[in-house]
This record gives sequence, structure tokens and C-alpha cells, in this order.
Amino acid sequence: MKLIILLVVLVLERSWTALTRWCADYAMQKRVLSLRQRLSAVLGGSVALLVVWFVPPLILAGLLAWIDADQASLLDVLLYFVVSSATLLLLVAPGKTHKNAKELAEACQQEDAAHAAQCRAQLWRTRLCCDSADPIEQAGSADEARPQQLAERIITLGFNEWFAVLFWFVVLGPAGALFYRLTDWLAQPLPDTVTTSDSTATQSISTRPSASPGFDTLPARLLALLDWPIARLYAFLLLLAGGFNRGLDAWLNSPVGPELSLAQKNADLIGRVGHASLELEREDDCAEGAVCLADQSRWYKNASAIVMRALMIGLGIVALFTLSGWLR
Repeated sequence: MKLIILLVVLVLERSWTALTRWCADYAMQKRVLSLRQRLSAVLGGSVALLVVWFVPPLILAGLLAWIDADQASLLDVLLYFVVSSATLLLLVAPGKTHKNAKELAEACQQEDAAHAAQCRAQLWRTRLCCDSADPIEQAGSADEARPQQLAERIITLGFNEWFAVLFWFVVLGPAGALFYRLTDWLAQPLPDTVTTSDSTATQSISTRPSASPGFDTLPARLLALLDWPIARLYAFLLLLAGGFNRGLDAWLNSPVGPELSLAQKNADLIGRVGHASLELEREDDCAEGAVCLADQSRWYKNASAIVMRALMIGLGIVALFTLSGWLR
């Protein structure tokens, strides 16, 4: 069942344009932050954080357990499938990095400098779980970024948007995927306001709940622990999907700064292994300061391709576990 759900979600996410536009605006995350703010006004910041963090996964787990208790009828099976698929569709690829990367590569191939600049800026704004101190040595802005740096960002965002949540779906089901994504959203630095919109009005809501500072960092600390094993699994899949020898050398022999936090070390590992696995080390052929978009496009195409190959290898492993009877 999980394998079928994964395949259906992958197809729908790439073909359902209305859902793509809705999710690309971080609609679910904005609603979660809005709910947290409203609850904090009533319950207090710390209690509101716990409610938003733990109650939805528990409700979802209870609902699915009730449905799964008696799957003798076709209706129960279909209901379980629909609820699980809908949950996963709302959680994967909130920033639509793969679509932005595809548009960027196409703009570079067509030598459309204006569109390429817009795509780079959009890709640069896409949120990482550790954007406050990105261990990948990135420039200060999209205009200053080299193609290699943006390629690393595409690979790292592939982990954050796709691989991590799919992994916890396979291991712990839809409730596990929901808990991971909520942890990811609550771990990110809060903006001063979040804009929510409905059919009648658009509203800006303060997102600064009054939780204690130490308690507010709990999701970020837990997220780093949740990411530690799967960051290494993702890096291994990148080795299989790209240049194994070069990627393995970057994994084992590249120095890691002791001052980095666990979250930063996770992102650093993904970035350097992914970069090495691309096997695109030569510098751009164009002179410094030139646009050279067609030459840069191969970084973006190959970064997107290696992420997709890693996901496909992961799906193959899930298929093997399903056929062996270890997953259902």
C-alpha cells in the first residue's frame, strides 16, 4: 500500500497544477503558523507549540488506526488510501524546488538572462531548515552565487522537500510524515508576520508567540536528530545515483568544522557529497563576469537529475521491502 501511495503522490504532485500553485506559496505552513499564533493568545506560547506540534499527528494516527482496524471492505481500503495520499500531497515539496530548477535550466539554455535571474532569486529564497547559518559556502545573494553553489542548494532542498518526509512516511506512516513536517516548520525562524488569505480577505498575523526561548528551540534540536540518520542515507543514495568514488572521497576526507551544529553538519554532508557526485568540476568556460547561461544550465539540470535518481533508487528499495513482506 505504501509503495502505491508513494507512486500516486509522485505522479499527482508533478501533474496537478492547482495543488502546485497552492503549495508553492507555503499555504500549509502559513496556516500552521496562524493556528499557533491564535492558540498562543489563549493557551500561552509553550502550550500552543505543543498542541500544534503533537495533536494533529495523534489525531491522524488515531483516524488511520480506526480505519486500518478492519480493512475487510473495499471502502476501508480506499478511505485509508485517500487519507494517506492527501496527507502526503500536502507535505511534500512545499517550495517546489524541482520546478524552479527546471525553469532555471530552461532559461539558461535559451539565454534568457532576465528569466534566469528571476528563477535564481526564487530558488535562493526557498527555505532551508538551517538558512540562518548555511554550512554550504554560499554567496550573500542569488546574483553572487556560482552555479555550483545553486546546484548544492538544489540537492539539499531535495532532501528537505522530498526525501526526509517520504522516509518518515515509509517508516512511521502518514502520522510520522506529518510529525516530521510540523517539526520542520516549527524549527524554522519565525517571520514577524505571516499572511493568510481566503476567498474574502487577506490578513497579516503576527507569528511571535510568547513561548520561552529555550522551549522555542526544541523543534530545531529534534529536527537535527531526526535528520541525522536520513541525511546519511540520502548521501549514500547520491553516491549510487552519481559519481560513487568522488562522492565517497568527499564524504570521508573532506574536513568538517567543529563549530558547526548538528543541523549544519547534516546539510554540509549532503551538499559536499552531492556536489562531488555530480562530477562537474570544470569551471565555466566563459570569462569572469560573462553570463554564460548555456554553460551554467548543466549544473542545474544535473543537480535536479541526481535528486530524482536518488529518489527512484529509494523507491526501488521500498519496492524490494514491499515484495519481501516487510512493508505493506
